[in-house]
Amino acid sequence: MRHVWKSSTGIVFRHLAVIFAASSVLAMAAEGFAFPVAPSALTYNASATSPTPPSQTVTFSKKSLVAREWTASGDKAWLALNPGSGTIAREQDQIMVQVNATGLAAGTYSGTVRIAIAEKNNKMQVTSVPVTLVVTGSTSSLTATPSILLNPTSLSFSGTAGGPSPLAKPITISNPTGGTLTWTLTEAAAWLGLNVMSGTTTTEIDSISASVSSTGLAAGTYSTVISVSASGASNTPQMVPVTLTLTPPTTTGTATLTWDANAETDLAGYNVYMGTQSGVYGAPISIGNTTSYTVGNLTGGRTYYFSLTAVDGAGNESERSAEVSKAVY
Repeated sequence: MRHVWKSSTGIVFRHLAVIFAASSVLAMAAEGFAFPVAPSALTYNASATSPTPPSQTVTFSKKSLVAREWTASGDKAWLALNPGSGTIAREQDQIMVQVNATGLAAGTYSGTVRIAIAEKNNKMQVTSVPVTLVVTGSTSSLTATPSILLNPTSLSFSGTAGGPSPLAKPITISNPTGGTLTWTLTEAAAWLGLNVMSGTTTTEIDSISASVSSTGLAAGTYSTVISVSASGASNTPQMVPVTLTLTPPTTTGTATLTWDANAETDLAGYNVYMGTQSGVYGAPISIGNTTSYTVGNLTGGRTYYFSLTAVDGAGNESERSAEVSKAVY
């Protein structure tokens, strides 16, 4: 009887071990496998004269056919991240990591940047990047000096010459080092527009919308720079290069004109006038006595203007009709 009792107990223990192992697997599956980041660790050196060393960039990638939401966070008050969230599919995304040693005693401090990408079924893929901050000399008596942190650090727009203008893109400005940052934007290109030109930030993130107008621009690449300056900031000014690339139109199109018939009894037909500038037309196109006409082989990326006249049997021509237009993309 004792032998059987021990054997039964052993089986129970083995079953429990299997259950515990399965629980561990489930716990791991809830967070998922990590994804690649570069660099795998960050190190900063700060001092009493330089409490806010230059920010560093962490790049991460995700291969997915579906865009996934991601978040980034730091576990220490001296860590600041920008941006803190976004979406990613097959591209690479970046976050800027800034540290602020103001108020810290001399020593070595450790922190962690945690990047989490949402998966289906409420699972998360998580990668952690360890951060080391080495402080030389006490910074506890220092007054916080504001600094400029931009995201992204460059903008690129593309479109087709004569086509619709590209969609606007955002720029964020934050102040990771404390104090008050009073910033001003300047730019010189006529084709670039900003919805906000100045502002003040302490701990919040300010957002600016940058838009471009391709109207009247020929195919080619256009470049300019947005300058971000802030009096008293430790890294003023900062520059955001902007490029606009317009490709030549490759499509052709048609325009169909229709109108009400002229009531004159001696009507012989109609002339159609066409041009690429309002009020400026080429030679008339005689189309006979009809109430519609289709113009073909119109070059994409242009706007065409049309007007119509009636012609009687003696060749007399009426005044031109009101002008109509069509843009071909």
